[in-house]
Amino acid sequence: MEYKKETRSVEGSWPMEHWSWKFESIALIAKAREAFKEKKLLGLKCPGCGLVYFPPKPYCKCLSQPDEWVEVQQQGTITTYTFTGAWAYEGIKEEEGPAGEPLIICGVNFDGSDTLTVSMLDDAKPEEVFVGMRVQLKWPDNIEGRLDDIAHCVPLKE
Repeated sequence: MEYKKETRSVEGSWPMEHWSWKFESIALIAKAREAFKEKKLLGLKCPGCGLVYFPPKPYCKCLSQPDEWVEVQQQGTITTYTFTGAWAYEGIKEEEGPAGEPLIICGVNFDGSDTLTVSMLDDAKPEEVFVGMRVQLKWPDNIEGRLDDIAHCVPLKE
């Protein structure tokens, strides 16, 4: 692999007022986080096209504003995944990187939602993971109403 010792830059200004809409997401996420304390997932449904966003967002791709709170299920389907850890990189010894089992990071489409949520997959080996795999949200013992309350899933035992 070739490394470059240069930094590239783009001239011009970056007016931050165009990013103000992102602050609207904070209030929406806060309402969803409060629902975590009751072990509920809340998404927003768009009146224009019917898409359900979880986590909620203030604008839909159809340019409507999602405004109906709906409960999203705690089971979902893996739509993409990757692994991380020293074992994944040829030439790196375990003592030079994270030890133990690899981390499995997956994109989950929870039932009742049309968007992807990133989660860690626990209780599974890399060779067992596949696109289409069904998973269940794994709540922490102490739910605090934080985004990391929904950071882990486990394979669904049906």
